Amino acid sequence: MKAAQHTTPKTSNLRASFTRLAVALFLALGTLAPSTAKAVAPGSGIPFADVLSDAQHLASLNKDYSVYMVKGESMEPLFGGNSVLVVDKSDFSLLRPGMMVVYKDAAGDFVAHRLIEHTANGWTVMGQNNDKQDPGLVTTGNFHGVVFCMLHYKEGTDKLAANLASQTQLAFAKRY
Repeated sequence: MKAAQHTTPKTSNLRASFTRLAVALFLALGTLAPSTAKAVAPGSGIPFADVLSDAQHLASLNKDYSVYMVKGESMEPLFGGNSVLVVDKSDFSLLRPGMMVVYKDAAGDFVAHRLIEHTANGWTVMGQNNDKQDPGLVTTGNFHGVVFCMLHYKEGTDKLAANLASQTQLAFAKRY
């Protein structure tokens, strides 16, 4: 009986360590996926109204959080057209390569893409599935924040809650 008590915590710790390693590896490999691979938007069985309500509740807990509804597919499989982002108005000087940010492009649209490289004039940025970098840079003047979390809703349920969607800012996952 004592042997079972000693092996259970070790087995449990080993299993937890393996799970953490597997998740970290999955996330790392996901960021290295070739841009030519067919990406698919993440899914969820949760209706849009519930996801939006959760995102708005989370944003209400911090004055620097805002909510964006995603349109587009350039960031799939991380997030796509059935996703809601909670964005943290962060300090521009804290940005690092790989962070996902929301910024306003030259057309006046909010865009959600990944930071690539810091240059003297700002950050180069690119969608996960795009073949080339965005035409403009992310600067202190057009930067809106860092993606804090992504929530995904059941595809098609946003049409049932169009009145709620109209109260939410859009962030495009654009193809350039």
